Amino acid sequence: MNSPLFERQATGGVVARQGFEYQDAFLLEQLPALLSHGAFSHLVSECLGDIEFRYHRPGGGTFCAAIEAKREQLSVNEVWAEVARFEEMHDAAPDEFVRFQLVCGDYSGVFDPLFNKLKRLHGVAASLNPDSAVLTAAQQEVEDTIVAMGQTAATARFVMERVSFIKYSDGNVSGAFAAALSQHLPSLDDMGGKQRTAFETRCRTLVNESVKGVVHRRDLEAALLESTPGLAADWLASPTQVQLRPTRSPTIEELWLDVGRFNGDDRGQLGSQAWTDLQSQLKGVAQFVQATRARAAVALSAKQRMSLAATVGYCFSATRGFTLQMEHNAGAAFDTAEHDRAAGPFFTSAEGAGSSDEGVVSISFPYSGQADVAAAAAGLGLLNAPQLHLESAGVIDGLPALNTAVHEAKAALVAFRSARQLRRVHLFVKAPSVFAMALGHRLNGVGPVQLYDWVVNAYQPTALLAQ
Repeated sequence: MNSPLFERQATGGVVARQGFEYQDAFLLEQLPALLSHGAFSHLVSECLGDIEFRYHRPGGGTFCAAIEAKREQLSVNEVWAEVARFEEMHDAAPDEFVRFQLVCGDYSGVFDPLFNKLKRLHGVAASLNPDSAVLTAAQQEVEDTIVAMGQTAATARFVMERVSFIKYSDGNVSGAFAAALSQHLPSLDDMGGKQRTAFETRCRTLVNESVKGVVHRRDLEAALLESTPGLAADWLASPTQVQLRPTRSPTIEELWLDVGRFNGDDRGQLGSQAWTDLQSQLKGVAQFVQATRARAAVALSAKQRMSLAATVGYCFSATRGFTLQMEHNAGAAFDTAEHDRAAGPFFTSAEGAGSSDEGVVSISFPYSGQADVAAAAAGLGLLNAPQLHLESAGVIDGLPALNTAVHEAKAALVAFRSARQLRRVHLFVKAPSVFAMALGHRLNGVGPVQLYDWVVNAYQPTALLAQ
C-alpha cells in the first residue's frame, strides 16, 4: 500500500522549492486570519497539499484545510484534476481532510457562471432555511452546472460542500499583510509601522520554516508578542472564544463543542458515561487552549443548564490556570480575573445531622429550594446523609455580588466536607447559571461532587466531578 504522504505530487514541492514565492505570499497573508480562528492549531507546507491548516477537532485530532496554490492560470482540465485529487484526499480520511482551497492567478472565463452561483450559494443563501425550496433549487442548479462541465453529481456535491476557488495576486505582499492584520485582528490597530514590519519579518521566517516542519499557533503568537511588546499585555488579556453550541458547528475555524443534549429535557437520562465523555471533550479543549497560546482567558456563554454550566466551569478551572469571561442575561459579562467582592454575608446556612459519609448540599437563591432537595434526598437513598443548605434572598447584580456568593459557597462546602469527613458531596443548585459556572470554576478542594439538575419536576443525577 502506497501512502499519499510519499506521492510525487506531495514531495515535488520540497525538491523544487525555488520559485515558490507565490505560495509563500498567499500563506503569509493568511496568518492574521489564522490567529483570529480560535480552533487553529498549526500549519505545514508541502505535506499532502501545498499548504495545510490544521484545526482542533472535538474528541481529538485535527480537521485539515488543504490548499493548492498555482501562480499561473489553470486550464479547465487542470482545475478538475485538482478537484479530483481533493476528492481522493477526502475519501482517504473523510473526518480529517474536510476543506479545500484551489488558489491561482486566474481561472478560465468558462468558470465565471459557476463561480458566481457558488458565491451566492455560500453567501446570501446562508440566510435561507435548510429545508427551503429556494435553497434546494439553487443547489440543484449548481449541481447541473457542474455536471454540464463533464463532472459527476457526486463531484458537484463535493465542490458545493467543501471546495473554495480563490483568485489571488501577489503583487503587493506587504500591503496585503497589513490589510489582513487590520481586517482580522482589529485589536492590533495601534501597532506602529516598525512593529508591523518586525512582525511581518518574523512571519516570513515562519513561512520559510513551514516546509521543513510544523509551524504551531504558539509560534505565531510568540512572534506577535516579541514584535509588539507595547501591545503584549492587551493581547495576553484577550480571551479565546469557546462556542457551546446546540448542534455541530458548520465551520472548523471556531473552537466549539456540541452540548445540545446536555441542555435538553432528556439530560437527566443521559447516564454517567455521557457526562464523563463531555468532561473529556471539555478538558480536551482546555488542554488545546493551554498548549497553543499563552493567553489564559476563555470567553463563553453562561446561559446553560445548571449541571452543564458547573461542569464547564470545572473543566476550565482556576486551578488549571484559566480565567472565565462569562456572558449572561442581556449581554452582561462577568470576568473571574477580577476579584472585588460585595459586602457579605450573602447566604444564610442551615445544617442537618446524618451519619453517612456522603453529604447533601443545596444552594438556592433568590428563591428557596430546600424542600425540593429534602424530598430528592429521600428518593435518592440519602436520608442518612448530613445536609447543608445555603439560601439567600439576594441577587447577582454585578461581579462583586457574584464573587461574594461564590466565595461563601466554596468556603462552606470545604468546611462542611472537612467537618463531616465526607467522601462525596451531592450538590443541588437552584440559582442563576452564571453562579453555577463560576462555582464550578472554583470547585477544588471539596472531593468528588455529584451534580443534579431539576428535570421534569424532579432532581436527576447528571455529572460527577471526580476531583
